[in-house]
Amino acid sequence: MINTSMKALQNKIILTQREGKLRHFYSLFADGMTVVDVGVSPQRKKRIPTTNYFLKNFKYESMYYTGLGVRDLSQMRKHYPDKTFVQYPGGRFPFKDNEFDWAFSNAVIEHVGGEATELHFLNEMLRVAKNVFFTTPNKHFPIEVHTNALFLHWNNAIFYRWCRSYRKGITKDNLYLFSYTRLKELLDSSNACSYEIRKNRLIGIPMTYTVVCD
Repeated sequence: MINTSMKALQNKIILTQREGKLRHFYSLFADGMTVVDVGVSPQRKKRIPTTNYFLKNFKYESMYYTGLGVRDLSQMRKHYPDKTFVQYPGGRFPFKDNEFDWAFSNAVIEHVGGEATELHFLNEMLRVAKNVFFTTPNKHFPIEVHTNALFLHWNNAIFYRWCRSYRKGITKDNLYLFSYTRLKELLDSSNACSYEIRKNRLIGIPMTYTVVCD
């Protein structure tokens, strides 16, 4: 019962955060603009409200939306036949330079690999879109939301050693969190002309970061 209540609270917090991020994005986006949603997940049998939140709440005509993901998206095409979905194997995005007005990506960049892969991922968003809006969790928030680890993730060596025993499958190759400093270093190394980092706080502590860049 406690675990169920905690999970419900966690989902509510995540949902509230995503609603705030979406309001922020729509304050920048306008009807007639195109967007690629980078990191779409396949449809699950058990529907989770926070999964593919941008897709489910896209408020403009479907012709302006394209979803991009590395996994099989055939079921997504059946559920959303009016929208475009593109599967790719990772690496270079299968789009032309400046094909979209915006690239949107929610909590994906920390899953793509190490520093070089994260930099390439960001530069690909910058290549195919005129503007980029992405979010990522704060490494120094007390609770790591993927594993529910408390403070362990503040130290990489301790965290990944703990994951090998208690969260098998979690490695630096699929979960590499950003501190504010490392996020800024990534952006400074990227092809972004300018950028802004917004801290999305919970109880006064940044829980996630939102980055807007071009």
